[in-house]
Amino acid sequence: MLRAIVSLFVVSLALGATACSAAQTDHASAGSAKVIVLDDNASQLRDDFNRAKGSVRLLLIVDPICPTCLRGLADVDASLLSKTHDTRVQTFVVHMPVIGAKATDVSPAAELLHNPNVHNYWNASGNFGRLAGNALQLRQGDKTVYAWDVWIVYGPDAVWQSGPPTPDLLMHQLPTLPAKQFLDADAFAAKAQALLNHLPARAKAN
Repeated sequence: MLRAIVSLFVVSLALGATACSAAQTDHASAGSAKVIVLDDNASQLRDDFNRAKGSVRLLLIVDPICPTCLRGLADVDASLLSKTHDTRVQTFVVHMPVIGAKATDVSPAAELLHNPNVHNYWNASGNFGRLAGNALQLRQGDKTVYAWDVWIVYGPDAVWQSGPPTPDLLMHQLPTLPAKQFLDADAFAAKAQALLNHLPARAKAN
């Protein structure tokens, strides 16, 4: 019995190594994702977001070790981000330690998004979840819902002032918010593409 368990463990390690090797071959820069540390006012993210005005912008708020968040990242990648390198789509991912993540967990999560126009941020205090929950008016009854595992699409005119602006589309994977807004990666991608189709042409690589 022990020999069988050890053999299974060795096979699992081998398969994992093979998958990692393939990922590094296809996306050589994935492991070197730049991660910006956010202050509690998210001023760096606000400036980057506003600098990208005129683009379709995605804001993804996740915990980098949360299984549903990781599945959401993979699904959004498969439906949208891996299919285009169009610079008119800019993606901002805020990683927070909601269930115990550490800064070192950000890079492995970032590897799930195969797109050069992704910007990763780490907010160690988790204050961004409160800031976003208030700004986006996420509510369960009279209580504000802490924003994480939240997926947002913005059109080209959105401007960030004191907090994330009102989105064109907001989805989530939380039991405390309406089920009709539960993340559907294909619908999420369709909304982003619809907004993109109305933008002026710009040099892009597909």
